[in-house]
Amino acid sequence: MTTERRKFEHIKICLEEDVQSKYNYLEDVSFIHSALPELNFDEINTEIKLFGKKLSFPLIVSAMTGGTDEALKINKAIAKACQKTGIGMGLGSQRAMIEDPSLTYTYDIRKFAKDILLIGNIGLPQFVKGYTEKEALFAVNEIKADMLAVHLNSLQEVSQPEGDLFFKNGVAILKKLKEKLPFPVIAKETGAGISKETAENLTFLDGVDVAGIGGTSWSAVEYYRSKAHKETVKKLWNWGIPTPLSIAECRASGIKTIIGSGGVRTGFDIAKCIALGASACGIALPFLKLAVDEDVDGIIEMIETIKREFKIAMFLNSCQSVYDLKTRPLFLTGELSQLMQQRGMDFHYYNYR
Repeated sequence: MTTERRKFEHIKICLEEDVQSKYNYLEDVSFIHSALPELNFDEINTEIKLFGKKLSFPLIVSAMTGGTDEALKINKAIAKACQKTGIGMGLGSQRAMIEDPSLTYTYDIRKFAKDILLIGNIGLPQFVKGYTEKEALFAVNEIKADMLAVHLNSLQEVSQPEGDLFFKNGVAILKKLKEKLPFPVIAKETGAGISKETAENLTFLDGVDVAGIGGTSWSAVEYYRSKAHKETVKKLWNWGIPTPLSIAECRASGIKTIIGSGGVRTGFDIAKCIALGASACGIALPFLKLAVDEDVDGIIEMIETIKREFKIAMFLNSCQSVYDLKTRPLFLTGELSQLMQQRGMDFHYYNYR
């Protein structure tokens, strides 16, 4: 099966089937209300700077797709909305355009979004199989992206009938890319999270996108595609590390910049992730249906709603700047608190600061 055909199937399944993880662990995170915020709502500044680019608030529309005409429509609609609202955008895997440069146009959206933070995307298995900095430079420079995300998708690949199960020497390959490339490089999971042990091997990078359990399960997506090993893939539906736990573990590991994604659906979720240690957040699936319909206004409206929710969360935590959220106490309850205890984490760090 071609890369383009597989990407089309992924979009169709995400739109038509239940592909959500069983539980969103961000539900186990809550703030301690500030009854006396000591600031006015209009004084709150939601802006941040991320990888050298200004964002109106800490949101990136996460990587979705590329390589097909349908993907171009999706990417174009998202790019226009991101430009209008001043947030970042990640592109789907650029393997298709590297294999067939005639497909580059399906990722070429800079003309619709001249100012945004734009993140290129190549999978680690492709570098293990022979890609070098040459392909990375082509992927980023050809579409005028600002940086590269190397996606770590071992769970998705092992769930695919045509999966690329090549991950050996991954850390050494990432180190070499970081040394040779002139732009920021991050590692990005795809729905299974990044552990403390993995994060400690990635501190040389410019950051990570944790993409933990809580949102879209790519094992679920592959379950609907699978024919030969359907029941085995179904057992992997909820495999991985919850997003809030992954953020906390990456923070404790000394990762420079953390993007929190995986089950982030609201501005309140973004605030929780920032308080746990993230610098920004990624959201993908909620925007997909609007993007498929090329509903730019609908995407803008959703982004503005999420931004207002985020600002409300800042207000109710007496936060004038986004950084202030990192100093606010949290309640960590339910299974999340149990997991943190079992991992030897001092979750009281978040309770009493």
